[in-house]
Amino acid sequence: MHTPPALVLSGPPGVGRTTVVLSGPPGVGKTTVGWRVFDRCIDLELAPAFADLDLLGAAWPPPADDPHQARLKATNLAVIWSNYRQAGHRRLIIAGVVESPAERRLLETAVGGPVVICRLDASDTDLADRIRNRGRETGDSLDHLVRRASELSAQLAADDISDYEVGTADRTIDAVADEVVQRWIAGELG
Repeated sequence: MHTPPALVLSGPPGVGRTTVVLSGPPGVGKTTVGWRVFDRCIDLELAPAFADLDLLGAAWPPPADDPHQARLKATNLAVIWSNYRQAGHRRLIIAGVVESPAERRLLETAVGGPVVICRLDASDTDLADRIRNRGRETGDSLDHLVRRASELSAQLAADDISDYEVGTADRTIDAVADEVVQRWIAGELG
């Protein structure tokens, strides 16, 4: 078992910003890192819960005025987070793309408070390789997703609404997750 870096925690659970959102383009590792952050929070006895926005908005067709299903995702997240809290969970890790201040506000409304957004980053070459290697998409949809990953990566960097950025290139999942947790939890205490 991996031993995460030591964190000094003070105050009761649930104080501060209890939700971290792992945002970034397709292929950057949001879900994979999210599960590892979840594991770190278990190790730290932080009573975590995990939600993947892609799954919370997996419905077709989307409304014309909400092509990325941001409202549906936030509505579903509000219900799920309420259920998690009633079951005693105090930290929420979310994997999903957050493209605008309006989408951030939707998530903050859904969880009932501020969120910390960590933008995961990788080169366009790394994104394309990861998307191709996961084997879910083929043909035109694969080409479209590779292009979308590159475009979205540039957009998220240019219109940065994140609280901090963590690079994923040439790093282990453990190293990325440790940095995410350290900056999320330590930032809350600072």
